[in-house]
Amino acid sequence: MKECFYASACINGLHGGAAYLTDNGFYFRCQKITIAEEYRSLRIPYKNIRLVSEGKRVLFIPTTVIETCDGKKYRFLIFNRKKFMGSIKSCSS
Repeated sequence: MKECFYASACINGLHGGAAYLTDNGFYFRCQKITIAEEYRSLRIPYKNIRLVSEGKRVLFIPTTVIETCDGKKYRFLIFNRKKFMGSIKSCSS
């Protein structure tokens, strides 16, 4: 299974990319050179995701916060957020 979503990482502005949900975990890919290396090809296995929640709003759109077990928080603006939240909950179960 692989589901794709348009997404933007919220790090010192918005950096467009794509979010993927696969059988193994959450992926975020971005081609921008100005974004931190860790976000260009971010992979978080489901077993390392502690919490997925709604974050602050950006441009009147709610963001999604993914918190890992080691305490890192990643904030994304994900289009079709409702479908994403349902999919990530069913995948991580």
